[in-house]
Amino acid sequence: MSLHCRLWISGRRREERRGTHKTPAGERSMSLRWRLFILSVVVVLVLVVVRGQVSAQEEPPVPDEQCLVCHSKPDLSMVLPSNEVLPLTVDANILAHSAHGLEAETPLHCVDCHNNMDGYPHGDFPAANYRSYQVQMSMVCGNCHEDQAVARQDSIHARLLAGGRIEAATCVDCHGAHEVVWADPEKHEVDRVAQVEACGQCHSTIAAEYEESVHGQHVAAGGQDAPTCSNCHPAHKIEDPRSAEFRLKSPEVCAQCHADEALMAKYEISTDVFDTYVADFHGTTVQIFESVEPGVYTNKAVCSDCHSAHHILPPTDENSSVMEANLLATCQRCHPDAGENFAASWMGHYRPSWERFPLVTAVDWFYKMLIPSVLGFFVVYIGLDMGRTWYDRSKQRRECRRARRKQGKAEKGSSEGGES
Repeated sequence: MSLHCRLWISGRRREERRGTHKTPAGERSMSLRWRLFILSVVVVLVLVVVRGQVSAQEEPPVPDEQCLVCHSKPDLSMVLPSNEVLPLTVDANILAHSAHGLEAETPLHCVDCHNNMDGYPHGDFPAANYRSYQVQMSMVCGNCHEDQAVARQDSIHARLLAGGRIEAATCVDCHGAHEVVWADPEKHEVDRVAQVEACGQCHSTIAAEYEESVHGQHVAAGGQDAPTCSNCHPAHKIEDPRSAEFRLKSPEVCAQCHADEALMAKYEISTDVFDTYVADFHGTTVQIFESVEPGVYTNKAVCSDCHSAHHILPPTDENSSVMEANLLATCQRCHPDAGENFAASWMGHYRPSWERFPLVTAVDWFYKMLIPSVLGFFVVYIGLDMGRTWYDRSKQRRECRRARRKQGKAEKGSSEGGES
């Protein structure tokens, strides 16, 4: 390479490092066009991908309208192999306004749930009977509601289904199929009255008792504080209420409300109702069993043994199991030999006070003073006795040491006198 070329290249590099080199207008124009072209290609590709994803979400393989061409016809049905009649008519308006409809945040389409229906006619019915089909379709709910599906696996309903009890509740029994709705779309809360009615489809006797109870009457009047079914039996984690473990935990279930001072104050109910139960023989024993052997049955009374589980009435109601006139019969369920004095000795979950139970209060205070006094007396007595024993033994050891020293001196003196 000639010296002239080497000098020109060296100068060009110095200019580029300093930023003084200027690209010709033609080169700048070409570079800008290439950049714009590449940018345009990238934007187009991004739009195509995004549009494809949106289309995949919004446009199902089979549009809902195509399904409704047939399924919106009134009185459409089919006869199953079990000779049951399966209604096939779907109300498009109800479906659109459901929790899964077009107004939902993430609407579902027919084929999202009925994903095994290909073409028309649809082919053989995929279950032996209507109930088997309901159970089969409930499994589809877990595709979206994974947490609820996992929680439900250990519930009493799931265990019964696994054991062949096909009548046990599934998703569609409680929530419906096409008419799934929220009572409050913002809070995602199910209507409290509708919840009791849903459970009552299977548990009709219990639902009737609940509706007559103080809790049920409060809910029916629009109250928001009284418990409904799911407050005591969590919706997707329902335990077997007949189990020893559930029985031992039941006082804690009641305590969710009855140990809440702010909530009880609204209805002028004292939390002593729960505290006094936990402090007495029944409650203390139940707590010990729950902490040590939660799976072992105990016959010690829990809340539902006296107040019932679902037909809970105020103690002033003539039909209440804890009304004064009915109390003896309630106690005799566990204590058949109980007499009038047995029931009369119960203080009704009140703490002893001078106004309500002066004699019990006096005895209570007597023992509150007597027991610490006796214990304190014996602590002082034992302490003095230990101190005196230590003093006497110390004194005895000192006298022994002095006697040995005297004896040693005497022996030493006698030995020196003999030598002289």
